[in-house]
Amino acid sequence: MNRIFLFFYLITANIFPQDELLDFLGEEPLVPFPVQATFKSTRIVNAQSLELPRAKTLEFMIQHRFGKMKNGFYDLFGMDEATVHYDLKYAFNKRLAFGLGRSSWKKTYDLMIKWKMMRQMEGKGKAFPLTAVFFSNIGINALKKDNVYKEKFSNRIHYIQQLILGRKFNEIFSIQFSPTWIHKNLVTTNEDQHDLFSTVLGGRIKFAKHYTLTGDISFPFGNRSEDYKNGWGIGLNIETGGHVFQLILTNARGGYEGAYIEDAKGSLDTGDIFLGFNITRVFIL
Repeated sequence: MNRIFLFFYLITANIFPQDELLDFLGEEPLVPFPVQATFKSTRIVNAQSLELPRAKTLEFMIQHRFGKMKNGFYDLFGMDEATVHYDLKYAFNKRLAFGLGRSSWKKTYDLMIKWKMMRQMEGKGKAFPLTAVFFSNIGINALKKDNVYKEKFSNRIHYIQQLILGRKFNEIFSIQFSPTWIHKNLVTTNEDQHDLFSTVLGGRIKFAKHYTLTGDISFPFGNRSEDYKNGWGIGLNIETGGHVFQLILTNARGGYEGAYIEDAKGSLDTGDIFLGFNITRVFIL
């Protein structure tokens, strides 16, 4: 009986090559699959990450920044004062999200769209090495009318466009960079530019099951004023069930894009840096 079985096996192997034999047996070829959780939050620290909320979910984030730390215990390292940015996002599907926010810093409202154009793919076949996301934001300054803003509503508006490119190398390390264009309808002096270009670099290192270190920093292209500071932030992320909690240290007071990229004034040398936290809660609709 064993000889008969071996005889039919050899005949079948010769008639059907290996690939055809797998098809004959109903095996499917391996296909590439999308990489998940490059970052664990829709923001790295201050900067937008390449992540969107899950499809059909509403995400509410609170970005809380205390005051300057330089006064020490007098104001409990800045905790006697704070600025807050409320960030609300809804994902229509896996690729498209819409959001709105409001910051106490310069009374700014913002509207945003986030579109995942390409996803990092792994596996055999048509793999792709990066995730690409387009981010667009409109900010509206709602401070009281004065000699600066006068009567023109357009003076209050600025626009931000970003292309976010990132890659997850393994379960421990992810990185992204974001070429950025900011247009301000109103500038302070004639020497200031309406169009500002920069890039934001960010990364994530996982060192325990529910803990990661994150960081982001902006680099300008072109000239800036003498008091310009690169906006940066460092965060400790704690993943707890339905939300992500981030303890952060940053030199930017405002949490929205126009503030941390072009309006970061803090410096380690002077102690003008800020403790804070981001907390995210997700609601399934």
